[in-house]
Amino acid sequence: MDYNKIGNFIMTERKARKLTQAKLAEKLFVSEKTISKWENGNGIPDTNLLQKLCEILEISVNELLNGERISNEEYSSKAEKKLLELQEARMKSDKRLLKIEIVLGVVSILLFSIIWVICAYVIEALNIYALPIVIMVISFVLLLISLMFCMYIEQKAGFYACKHCNHKYVPTLTQCYLAMHMGRTRYLKCPKCKKKSWNKKVLK
Repeated sequence: MDYNKIGNFIMTERKARKLTQAKLAEKLFVSEKTISKWENGNGIPDTNLLQKLCEILEISVNELLNGERISNEEYSSKAEKKLLELQEARMKSDKRLLKIEIVLGVVSILLFSIIWVICAYVIEALNIYALPIVIMVISFVLLLISLMFCMYIEQKAGFYACKHCNHKYVPTLTQCYLAMHMGRTRYLKCPKCKKKSWNKKVLK
């Protein structure tokens, strides 16, 4: 996705409608700096702003993401190409998130184990109780927070595939928390076929 091309397109269409950056920012409830950032190719609008921006500039979302006006003849092929690009970008992002989840989980458990071993040694060898116990409790709470964040990452990245109908879906965070699991495979109820099974995590 060419951010510079998209930024130039936003600027061209904005000027064609005699809108200043400040006026466009006001209509979108964002800062003028945000508009400048888009037009300089340093980012693109969030998904929740795409539709509103396109309405103001009188363009389609597909045209915005391609950074150019698209004729009726080209529209289908351009839309399909852009959809594939977005899917590829999401898959790469999800892969990164799942790698972060693994690293965070391993580091958290390792640090937790080291802290508990040290504290247990201090209690046993030096007969000091208060501080080691406080540290052990704090490390346990931090471990729980870390593992909950790991589960949040896992829920957001990719999809779960139903074993029965192969329907791919994203369960709620509560469903993930309550479901039995083995690694990234969770015992969930498919929203399509309504059957419970061990659903695997997939990226596409």
